Amino acid sequence: MSTPQRTKIASVGDEETSMGFKLAGISEVYTEEPDKSGSILRSLADDPELAVLIITEEVAKANVDVIRRISIHPYPVIVEVPGKKAKYDSAEDKVRALIKMALGIDIEM
Repeated sequence: MSTPQRTKIASVGDEETSMGFKLAGISEVYTEEPDKSGSILRSLADDPELAVLIITEEVAKANVDVIRRISIHPYPVIVEVPGKKAKYDSAEDKVRALIKMALGIDIEM
């Protein structure tokens, strides 16, 4: 029996952030209130093809225990991004830090 390839990317967040991910080509985009998104997160974590799960800061804050349980496994990799309620300066710093972590380079924004 072969192991399924992990090729899917999904996101969970507010309406504006979800629209951005849809425009970026991510097919599995879920728009849900942070305090009601726990069941979606658990369901996505059980998907054997899911490689990356992108969530907003608000979803992460509302689902700390669920995220902690998902994070003990190698997949899906959870990427936390600023949502619509993030201040611009903090969002810019967060994105800059994510790029530096992923690519190993610091960029000027």
